[in-house]
Amino acid sequence: MCYNKQCIGMLMGIFAKEAVRVEENKSGRIAKTAILMVIVTICSKVLGMLRDVLLANGYGTTSAAVAFDTASRLPVLIFDFVIGGVITASFIPVFNELLVKKGKDEALKFANLYVNVILVITLLISVAGVLLASPLVTFLAPDIEAETHVMAVSLTRVMFPMIIFTGLAFSFVGILQSFGKFLLPAVISLVSNLIMVLYFLTLDSRFGIWGLAAAMVLGWAAQAVIQMPSAFSLGFRFRPTLKFGNPYLKKSLLMALPILVSTWVQPFCNLLNTRFASSIDGGSAITAIGYANRLYIVIVGVFSFVATNLLFPFLSKAEAKGDGEESRRIANTSIRLLLLVILPICAGVFVLSLPVCTLIYQRGEFTARDSAVTSQALSCFALGMPFYAVNEVYTKKFFSKQNTLYPMITALCAIAANFVSLYFLAPALGVRGIALSGTVAVVVNVLLNHILLAKIGEKIITAADILEFLKPVFASLVMGAAVWFVYSKQNFGVLAGTVLSVLTGIMVYGILCIAFRQRDVVTFLKTLTGGRKND
Repeated sequence: MCYNKQCIGMLMGIFAKEAVRVEENKSGRIAKTAILMVIVTICSKVLGMLRDVLLANGYGTTSAAVAFDTASRLPVLIFDFVIGGVITASFIPVFNELLVKKGKDEALKFANLYVNVILVITLLISVAGVLLASPLVTFLAPDIEAETHVMAVSLTRVMFPMIIFTGLAFSFVGILQSFGKFLLPAVISLVSNLIMVLYFLTLDSRFGIWGLAAAMVLGWAAQAVIQMPSAFSLGFRFRPTLKFGNPYLKKSLLMALPILVSTWVQPFCNLLNTRFASSIDGGSAITAIGYANRLYIVIVGVFSFVATNLLFPFLSKAEAKGDGEESRRIANTSIRLLLLVILPICAGVFVLSLPVCTLIYQRGEFTARDSAVTSQALSCFALGMPFYAVNEVYTKKFFSKQNTLYPMITALCAIAANFVSLYFLAPALGVRGIALSGTVAVVVNVLLNHILLAKIGEKIITAADILEFLKPVFASLVMGAAVWFVYSKQNFGVLAGTVLSVLTGIMVYGILCIAFRQRDVVTFLKTLTGGRKND
């Protein structure tokens, strides 16, 4: 389910204006940036979806697809486990603290030291990944066939160096976002996806899966390269120096381990899911889970990633200034708006998972059976969408306060919940059980984060907010029932029936939100009609 770009842009514009509460002209610039970020992110996600469609069309769930899926996951998983979420999460709060207290020059010196540390770490990871490719593939997918294993090992060695470019890309993202430059970091995924799509359309028939692996590395390299001019224009200069005695670098590195653990939920769930999936249907379930998970990330990412990427630097600045009330209000507003958008999407995807997978993936080597299995996973992943979005905000709230212990504890609990759920659900429910285990993990994570935030006096969602949050929940449930009824009764075919169901869902959800006088919808309508906001 997607709203049109204009409506999404307006909602994100409202988010920017309410969340930042600055002068009118600055608020307008932020609103414009948010709208552009949404548009760019949607384009990027569409290209990412097209990339997956072309991959499914060309390789389906064949051994080549299983090998590529396994090999492409390994560098990303290792990166996420060893350094991934640390780069921006430990960099942005310290960098913004320096900007506020010491000035731009000191902040940029710290940025240079930080980039050097990231380069050293990612280089070591890349070398280790190339050398240990075979045991890593065995660990990730122990039950795939021997021929597929050999291919996955070779592809892994091709793709592991992309970790170096990934580290650089995220480092530049932290610098640019701290200076209020949000648009270019939003563009980088679009560039990498475009490179892979162009490869499929022009060179895939000649170079096959091996060329695709090289294109993926090139895409990540491009993410780093296109940000360099902007970083340099802001005053960043690269100098090959390492000063571990720098107090701010030490502070950032001390934050790194708990932050790293707190970001392990998604990669650890992916790792466990892949291992369990490798024993289902000769490993073909790996690709079904992979396609469903990527589609899930595409859908939820358009909204939660844009909002939290825009949110985090402002949260960090508010905390650096000691303005706790402003920080709480920003987090509350963002959660409210995210749920307003994501709850109906969750309901729609859950109901229409099969036609969605059929329309997007079913062609070429991707069969009707593949669509059915992938849709089973997608419907269960969809249940975690609202929890995923809220957890993004909660985690950013902790990191902006430079509190890294609590999110680490909740992440470990969520990982344990995922493992226990897999142990019981995967054998009984197959791919459904694997996807549900990931949803269980994110639910546990967000509930524990909510409790611990309240413990430290950060009651982002208060009793007074409950009614406002329940309105879109009820509206989404009714919308989901209406969508199911319309699709089950229509006789127009998959495409027309899906479109009709989506339009029905949007209409029902909109009418209910207006009837309930949901706060942000009322604000949106007043903005749309030129009325004066009444907050």
